[in-house]
Amino acid sequence: MQNINLIDGYKIKSIYIEDKKVVEKLCGKCSDYYMLHDGVLPSKDEVDEIFTALPPNKDYEDKFVLGIYKFNNELVGIVDIVRDFPTVGEWMLGLMLIEPEERGSGLGKITHQALAKWAINLGAKYFRIGTIEDNHKGINFWSTLGYTKIKEVNMDFKAKAHIVNVMILKLCNQL
Repeated sequence: MQNINLIDGYKIKSIYIEDKKVVEKLCGKCSDYYMLHDGVLPSKDEVDEIFTALPPNKDYEDKFVLGIYKFNNELVGIVDIVRDFPTVGEWMLGLMLIEPEERGSGLGKITHQALAKWAINLGAKYFRIGTIEDNHKGINFWSTLGYTKIKEVNMDFKAKAHIVNVMILKLCNQL
C-alpha cells in the first residue's frame, strides 16, 4: 500500500509486526477500549494478533494493518482491514483504534474517508464492522458515517460476553 496523506501532515501507511513495540504503546494508551471490549488490558499476544489473526479462508495477502501517523511520525492510530470478507467486494474493518488525545478531532472520519476511496480503487463495494453494543460512542461514530446494523451476534471475549452489532456501509456513496 502506498502512503495516504491526510490533513495537517497526518498520513496512513502500512505497519508491520516489527513495529509491534509502538503498537503496544498505542494499545496501552487505548486501555479504555480494551477494558470496555475485553474486560482486561491488552497483552503482548493480543498486539501480535493485530498482525497475525485471520478469518477463515483468508491469507495475509488479504490483510492490511495500517498505521495512522502524526506529522512527527508518531503512531496515533491503527486500522486492521481484511479484503473480500465475508464475501467478495465486502471488506471487514476488524479494528480502528485511535488514541484518546486524538479522538473527537475528526481524524477518525478523515481516515475512514481516505480508506474508503483506497478500498474502492481495489474493488471494495462495502465496509463491514462489528461494534459491541456497550460501545455507545463507537456505534454513534459508525452510524454518523452511514453504517447501518444488519444483525446482532453474541460473542465471548477475553473476560466479557457481548452482543455485537454487525454494521455495513455501501461504499459507492463515499466518493
